[in-house]
Amino acid sequence: MTFSNQNGIGSITTINEEVSSPISSLLIEQQVPKEKKRVIYNVTTKLCTLQSIFNSVPLFKPVQENMLKQSNYTFSCPLKKGVYVMSNMRINPRNPLLGLMYQVKGTFFVKGALYAEMPHDILHSLSTYYLTGRIIKKNCVKND
Repeated sequence: MTFSNQNGIGSITTINEEVSSPISSLLIEQQVPKEKKRVIYNVTTKLCTLQSIFNSVPLFKPVQENMLKQSNYTFSCPLKKGVYVMSNMRINPRNPLLGLMYQVKGTFFVKGALYAEMPHDILHSLSTYYLTGRIIKKNCVKND
């Protein structure tokens, strides 16, 4: 995963062989100073089910649509062999999810992973990511 000079996030994921049962996990936590972390969202499910979960949570739908527009990522099972690229991924500042996550001096943590489900419910890790950030409010200044 890389960060561009335009405040965007990019990634390149190479899948070397088809994954018949990909499992995806996503954990979003938030912490305000002097308080314990609170879980905002936590899901581990088959990749092909993730899209329907995102569709059922209105706050995530714009993020999902944005990600699919700015990448060749997929939520299909099986996960086909190939190179999946996301470049300069940005979230619209008007996204309601950002308003929900905004806390003065608060930090959010996004953890995720992609696994291959093996026999006997064993998960083999294919990739992981961990992102820490802050949501800040900037006042727009109009120059006349």
